[in-house]
Amino acid sequence: MKAQYRYSPEFIHIAVVGSAGAGKSSFINAVRGLSRNDSMAAPTGIVETTYTVARYLDPYPNSRMVWYDIPGSGTTKVSDWQYFNNMGLYIFDCIIVLIGNRVLESDLAILHACEQFRNIEAFIVRSKSDQHINNMVCEKMSQGFDLPGPDMDAKTRSLLLQTKSEERERFIDETRKNVRMHLERANLSRKKVYIVCVDAILAAVSNSRSPKAIDEADLLNDVEEFVRKRLQ
Repeated sequence: MKAQYRYSPEFIHIAVVGSAGAGKSSFINAVRGLSRNDSMAAPTGIVETTYTVARYLDPYPNSRMVWYDIPGSGTTKVSDWQYFNNMGLYIFDCIIVLIGNRVLESDLAILHACEQFRNIEAFIVRSKSDQHINNMVCEKMSQGFDLPGPDMDAKTRSLLLQTKSEERERFIDETRKNVRMHLERANLSRKKVYIVCVDAILAAVSNSRSPKAIDEADLLNDVEEFVRKRLQ
């Protein structure tokens, strides 16, 4: 399996896994500083676009990270119970588990396997945070509300900003509690969940700040710190 994935001890090999539609390809593009239209970008779509493992070098000079886009677990192509072994996830140095609206049994199974293979570092990432927060805001506002346009009056805009701030905090709090609950029920070690969106990752990679930012900078810093320690 190491030969198949072109594993080299001189590099850190990072697998991005999760259910179909969790945003794995978009995430890999973002952490590599690439937009979806870049010629080096992984293909993305609203349905599962990866059916075989795709390998992507980090484009930055002297980087020693290699990213792998792993087909979504729980699809008709790959069943949950054999996912970790069949995909050869045991050969990776690091596995990033992307979760969507809910934590799935397949997510927990991967985290269980990572704990058994003590040489594998695992990160839990809640993707598409901006999309979910916008959905929460639209549900809170009056019926028929849409996101801001040029004709929005000052009162509605002020209400929107307040609602978005409140829903953002609710989303962060509920996400952290939900992940903690699932880890405890599955007898897994407590781990931080990084709440991110693609736009804010791209901003963090370029050392700028996005109004959508939550945990993007922390995630990038913690992954870089893991890579640095592993390569020592």
